[in-house]
This record gives sequence, C-alpha cells and structure tokens, in this order.
Amino acid sequence: MKKRYTIGIDYGTESGRAVLVDLENGAEVAEHVTPYSHGVIDERLPGSGLLLEPEWALQHPRDYLDVLEQSIPAVLNESGVNARQIIGVGIDFTACTMLPIDEDGEPLCFQEHLANRHMHG
Repeated sequence: MKKRYTIGIDYGTESGRAVLVDLENGAEVAEHVTPYSHGVIDERLPGSGLLLEPEWALQHPRDYLDVLEQSIPAVLNESGVNARQIIGVGIDFTACTMLPIDEDGEPLCFQEHLANRHMHG
C-alpha cells in the first residue's frame, strides 16, 4: 500500500501556511508559508479608502486563495509526494468570518460593484 498523507492549512494574522504530514508516523514532511500580500487591513479598505472603525482587523479573501495556490503545490513539490496520496485536508483560522459568495461560489467582494464596500452590523 502506498504511503498516505494529509495537509494542514493554518490561516494566521499575516500569513498562511501549509504542512504536509505522513499519516503513518505523524512526521512533518514539508511546510511552506505564504505571506498575505494585502497584509492586515486595519485602517482603510483597499481601493475605496473607506475608513474602518477602531478595533477592526480584516483580511482580503484573495490572500486565503493565494495560500492554497502557493503553499499546497510548494509542499508537494518540496516533498515529491504525489497528490493522489493526500487523503485529507485540515483548515484552521486564527479567527474566521463567513465569506458571502454568489451562486457560482465567487466571493462577493471580488465583484467590482461590491469590491469597495464593508458591511457590519
């Protein structure tokens, strides 16, 4: 039987990381960190310049996708593990807010007419 692995993805405050783990012995095989290109959004919304209220700290959903697109291929490449040997993926967030999407699964904030809005209640 081929070895089996899992990938853990952790979304932090300023970066996201992926770790590839051997399920036979729990050994960490490879890891990769992707810094968020948008950083922490805590003063103004990108694009519109809309001023955020005090104590807000937001992240851009594109940064989350960048972690998946960069860190997962990086750990597979570094380790030489075939993607077919990955049998699970775990995801962890420092803090998480629901991301509204449209019927095609696209985040609403990626749509030009909504990109510079920030709603809170």
